[in-house]
Amino acid sequence: MTKKIADPQKNREEPSSPAIGLVLELEYMLLPGRQLMFKSFSSVLNSQQINLDQGAFSRYCPRRAIEKNLRNLLPVLGKKEIAVDDVAAKIKKQFEADLNDPANHAAPELLAFLKKAVESNFKLGLLSFLPEENAKELMKSLPPELNACLHVMKKEADDLPTPDSWLSLLKTMEMVPRRAVAVVDGNPACKSALAVGMCCVVVPHSFTNWQDFTGADLVAENISDLKLNEIAALLSSAHFMKRVK
Repeated sequence: MTKKIADPQKNREEPSSPAIGLVLELEYMLLPGRQLMFKSFSSVLNSQQINLDQGAFSRYCPRRAIEKNLRNLLPVLGKKEIAVDDVAAKIKKQFEADLNDPANHAAPELLAFLKKAVESNFKLGLLSFLPEENAKELMKSLPPELNACLHVMKKEADDLPTPDSWLSLLKTMEMVPRRAVAVVDGNPACKSALAVGMCCVVVPHSFTNWQDFTGADLVAENISDLKLNEIAALLSSAHFMKRVK
């Protein structure tokens, strides 16, 4: 009887593809932070008999720094005399309270997209500038299967997120920029993600769709338009060569 010899090539397991990093801001992409910030600005300014519309907020308050946004906004509204620090403290307090409201959870279509990403060997990272205890509390509301890596930055800056913020998150995730894609909603986050060498996907909304997204690898109208295979293709050698030309 002839004994069959197993082919070692057939028994050898196929090497798994390296994970792809998918990074987002916790409060400004996963959660509707910009919409809630507008609500907080409107509420606090309304208590000062100041009406604020979405157009003025979007144009003069594009950054994360509340004080700087107020210094841009109040003169336009004819209210230069108002004490900025006091108003900013009230806005910040209401914003953080609204973020913790269970009614203001992540959009179902975004959570569904992220679940599929994790199932497809994407590694999820979330960046936050909230107080650490607030950020960790928000993480409890996320589906455990997302297995997201949270990095909290303890810093103040006019333009958040800064490039070093993304790098700190990637270090926590044990990922390199070349293997990561940032999904963001506006210009400052897009610019800083590109600055560290990540690919960047922008999903703007009514507060940010007028901004300049030059350099972005992909701009989608809705989360439902995002396809995991298209995002993975952004990390291909062919796409990288297009970017460096």
